[in-house]
Amino acid sequence: MAKLVPKIYPNDINQNTPIGVSYPFTVGSVKQNYVTTNQIHDNLRNLCLTMKGERPMQPDFGCDLYHLLFEPINDELLSQASRKAIKNAVQLWMPYVQIDNVTVTSNKDEYYVLVEVTYSVDGWPAENALNLTVRI
Repeated sequence: MAKLVPKIYPNDINQNTPIGVSYPFTVGSVKQNYVTTNQIHDNLRNLCLTMKGERPMQPDFGCDLYHLLFEPINDELLSQASRKAIKNAVQLWMPYVQIDNVTVTSNKDEYYVLVEVTYSVDGWPAENALNLTVRI
């Protein structure tokens, strides 16, 4: 049986060179990522939490999750629409990421929606999960 060898990104070789800005953003200090896999995770979070039209000079950047939250649809339709919105945004802006599953859970008593995105990247040995909690 073949063994999956993790992909080594060239930027990960030098541990002293930051790759990008880490999430969450804090005022006054800049946290940075030094590993490509962490930066991919933060980039995916940024893509999902940005509304289309919010970013100057790139009106198509982002995802339509916030627009879907206020539509009068049931949980199943919200889950299907969220899955489609996230897959379309990732396919356009992060084609090296494959979305494996999108699960949407809503709690009407506490007014929040939890979106869990399970994704994989070529060369990674395991699935990764991104949890986004949106309070309405």
